[in-house]
This record gives sequence, structure tokens and C-alpha cells, in this order.
Amino acid sequence: MRYNLSLSIFLIVTLFHIPSFAQSGKKRVEPGKMYNSLDTLYAPSFGFTSQVPGGWVGALPRESEVFLLTSGNGSFGEIYVFGRETTDLQQLSDLWVEGVEITDNLKLKAISPKISDQTLQSEVVADGNYVRRQSRAFGATKCGNQGACITVLAVGKADDFQYVAGVALEFLQKGTFEVPSFESPYENFDWKEFLSNKMLISYNEVIGGARQTQITLCEDGTFAANVKKRGILKNINPEYRNNMSGNWTVVGEGPEAILNLTFTKKGLSPLTVPLSLKEEELFVEDERYYASGATGCKN
Repeated sequence: MRYNLSLSIFLIVTLFHIPSFAQSGKKRVEPGKMYNSLDTLYAPSFGFTSQVPGGWVGALPRESEVFLLTSGNGSFGEIYVFGRETTDLQQLSDLWVEGVEITDNLKLKAISPKISDQTLQSEVVADGNYVRRQSRAFGATKCGNQGACITVLAVGKADDFQYVAGVALEFLQKGTFEVPSFESPYENFDWKEFLSNKMLISYNEVIGGARQTQITLCEDGTFAANVKKRGILKNINPEYRNNMSGNWTVVGEGPEAILNLTFTKKGLSPLTVPLSLKEEELFVEDERYYASGATGCKN
């Protein structure tokens, strides 16, 4: 019996761990960012580098420990990517054949696993409750010689299974391993690059008042901002409101930085704004800000 594994994959994630991707000579994978076909993916804690498959997109969802690849060419396919410490592939194969218990009533089992080129691969089926026939699944683990392994679990409709399984296996086979790096995610962090062409948004509401702040920081060093206030918050820095523009610079080291804003409007004093990153989230002092790509900047 085959199982639609999409709903149960994240139960598996707690068995493995894929730590935050750090910034190095290669670009770190950022939670919440969409990666397009053929973009490079680098996991320094495992020393693993590969590419988003052609015709696919990928993302590391916030609050998640697993990277998700999805098909963008019309076929149904999902590939879940996670890392683990190195292991003996034959022992892992034996465990797959016996079955991995996901819940008290659900067990995943491998069908005729095989090992070649430091890679274990097999079709995976499920025994237990809520087993359906719409999907088929494929699992594979590749281990390098630097103490780490990468596992993929691919899910596709029966008609797309061979294609999805092939894409997952190719993703692993094209991947390379190097010595893992456990440097801080903010080692050599480039604040200017991070903030350029970004829109920063916050909304603060208290009893009797609210404030909404939106600021677009362009790569050429200019910015445009809009601040709306009502109620008791209208009297906090009242001169900084409505539409404003000017120039910006940033100086930072590690997870902390200072954003400097100078305004084109006469009478507005420059602002010095402390920034920090905490667990991949951006803060201005203690206030959470959300960053997204800006559309109002000139190329």
C-alpha cells in the first residue's frame, strides 16, 4: 500500500537536524527566501553544495529544519532535504528495510534498497493507518568523507514518480562535500548587501494608538519612507511622519549594525538607528521589522 507522504514528512524531521546555513565565500541559504532553478545551495555545517534542479524552486521555510524543493513544470513533485552526521550506509539500509516508525500506527519501509557511489537509495512505502494510493515516495542518502550525510525524500504522483525520483537522485549525485564549517551565521555578514533594495515594515499597536512604518532602502544609497501614526503615538517624534526621503548608510559587524538616515526635508535631523538580527529576525532596538524585496528602486 502506498502513502501520500506529504502530510507526514515533517514528523520525520525531528530525527535529523539541518542547522542554519552560515555566510561564507558562498551564499548562505536564507530562511523564507525563494530559490529558483539552478541557484546554488550551500549548507556549511555539512559542507554540502548543490543546485536547485532545472524547472524546480526551493525554500527553507521559517521555523523549519528541512529544505523543500517543489516542481515548477506542471508535474507534482516535492523533495525534502535534510542533513545528518555520517553513518554506515549498510546499517542504515538495514534500518530502512525494517522500517522507521513515524507514529504508533505508521511505519515507512524501503523496497530493495541498494548502495553505490556512497549513496543509499530505495523506493519507500508506508504501512499503517491513513494509507492511500495517490503517491509514491523515494529516499536516498549520500555521505561524503568529511563526516556528514545528506538525505532526500521525494514524493510524487504515481505517473510522475520516476521523474521525481530521478531529480532527487541527481540533486544528490551532483552535490559535493567539503570540510564542514561551524562559523557563526553572521561571520563576515554584509549589512549593506542585506539591506539594499529591501522594504522594511513594522506595525506597532497599543491601547489608544498605533504606528505603521514602511521604509524602502535602495542600493544606490537613497531611501523613501512613510510613517503613519494615530492616537497617543502621534506625539512620539511627531516631526517624523508621512512621506520622507533621503540617503542611508549602514555600518555593522556580526549581528549588529547602525543604520544612518539623512533627510532631504529641511528641519529633519539625521537619525541613527540600531539594528540587530536574532534567530534570523530583524529588530530595530526591540521592535520586530519584516524585510521583503523592494519594487520601487531603480535598477
